[in-house]
Amino acid sequence: MLKRAAGQVRAVMGGVYAVDFAAVLLLADAMGALSPLLVELLPEIEPIIVRAYGRNNE
Repeated sequence: MLKRAAGQVRAVMGGVYAVDFAAVLLLADAMGALSPLLVELLPEIEPIIVRAYGRNNE
């Protein structure tokens, strides 16, 4: 599910600064993958995703 939501980020000219939680959760719900585990883990993995976008832009 997270791979499918890879483009659901918030960005400015300087790059990605956050994950769009609302979009990710709506996508998960549409895919039948919405769970309490995803809701709990999303804030924990957000910094990892943002850092990965930063490394890709270097």
